[in-house]
Amino acid sequence: MKKRISLPVAALLCLALLAGCRTLVPGLTTGFSGEDFSKAQRIVVSDAEGTEKAVLTEEDEINAFVDAVNVGGWHFSELPEELTKAGGFTLWQKETITALFGLFGGEARENEICTFRVYADGDYLTIETGVMDFSFAIPQETADYLRGLTA
Repeated sequence: MKKRISLPVAALLCLALLAGCRTLVPGLTTGFSGEDFSKAQRIVVSDAEGTEKAVLTEEDEINAFVDAVNVGGWHFSELPEELTKAGGFTLWQKETITALFGLFGGEARENEICTFRVYADGDYLTIETGVMDFSFAIPQETADYLRGLTA
């Protein structure tokens, strides 16, 4: 009797967890909206060697960045071999404090969301999440904009 009840409950729980992950992992969505990237509170721009070039912290700067990357024009793609990295963009966000799990007198930590890696010799971008990497072909204007920020 326990097996008859626990199997459907376990299946429903797995489906609920997968539905909750759809917005956390860009590759699990049917369309790539980029909505999570607009939640970033700090974007660190670095060159190919990892040297910090700029830090975007103002809401206007971050919104301009999100608009300029034209996420609607991205398509999943395999990366060609021998690409040269041009730089990266690391997105950071403060953790959400809730009433139930709030920090007692503490301060919210800043967590890394992901890193965009752009390439010098192709219109490609990789999103590194720490768990999985996702590769995209991106519009040439977007690639030029991102390479310009890392130069």
